[in-house]
Amino acid sequence: MRRSAGSRSTGVAAVALVVTVLGGCGGEPRPSATSSTARPSSAALGSSTSGSGQSVPFDPCTALTPSFLASHQWNARPPATRQESTGDVRWKGCLFVAQSAYTFRVQTTNSTLAQVREKFPTAIDLTIDGRRSLRYEAHPDVPGGCTINVDMKNGSLYVLVDDPRGLHPRKFSPCAGATEIAEAVVPLLPPGS
Repeated sequence: MRRSAGSRSTGVAAVALVVTVLGGCGGEPRPSATSSTARPSSAALGSSTSGSGQSVPFDPCTALTPSFLASHQWNARPPATRQESTGDVRWKGCLFVAQSAYTFRVQTTNSTLAQVREKFPTAIDLTIDGRRSLRYEAHPDVPGGCTINVDMKNGSLYVLVDDPRGLHPRKFSPCAGATEIAEAVVPLLPPGS
């Protein structure tokens, strides 16, 4: 029996929709399963300009050093690089696993706080290390996820905690865990970023 091209494309679209929906728990609409392999410009992803006019990107994968991760017990596995996109929004950074087995992402994104506020009007305003920030649960009906976006010159720093089983060693909620991570990471951002 031969399938028509229309039924094949409908099946592919349905699978893509399921992957996108299932990946969307706990933060901003999750980057699609078809991650971007093109390198976004550093200007769009958390870079700053030094006094000499040179672009100084912030790379969470190298800024969160092995000793920094170990001191916070966030080093259960080596960081896994993540570079993704959904529409015009891009994320670049790493997925980390804490020794207590919950996961979190620290990425730069070209998504500004104004764009985040538009998508999540009930986001809570915070100030972390002097920077405006927003904290929100993108899917409050799916427990375990919380996101913080911290203002940067060309977008924001994106911190997503995914802890559906409540594995934080001090029994922090996902939002308290995201705040803890953001408060540790934000001081690592380059001045002027």
